[in-house]
Amino acid sequence: MFERVFVAFDGSPESRRACQVALEIASKFQSTVTVGTVHPESREATDGHLESLVPFDAEGNSLSVLLERFRAAGAKLGVRSIEPVFLQGEVVPAILEYLASHPHDLAVTGSRGLTRGQRLLLGSVSASLVGDAPCPVLVVRAPRGRRASSR
Repeated sequence: MFERVFVAFDGSPESRRACQVALEIASKFQSTVTVGTVHPESREATDGHLESLVPFDAEGNSLSVLLERFRAAGAKLGVRSIEPVFLQGEVVPAILEYLASHPHDLAVTGSRGLTRGQRLLLGSVSASLVGDAPCPVLVVRAPRGRRASSR
């Protein structure tokens, strides 16, 4: 049913949680997982593999370290494969374009639990993906005590 699972990852705790959920789903369906990260478009083309060595999250871990952790966690769960994909541009259009040209059975994304006003000001990647993705989208919400709206 879910042979190919895409998960959006930006280094945030919410996206880490989305990755964990994607791995758990993939383990149950013997799926492959694509971990997509989006980098802002720059004038010069950059090598995603070189960028993966730069500190990526608040703890100073590089994307390559985080991907290795996902691979190890996936291996323990029996996930067939975990492949990174490095996209460039604005987050939502880059992900939608990728999903349109690389069909997946499910997309997983995290949600910060923004209030309606915060979503209007900041935009919502998860809401945009739910509305426009060519496949089903699973939104992994932050735990109730950690949602932005309860702060």
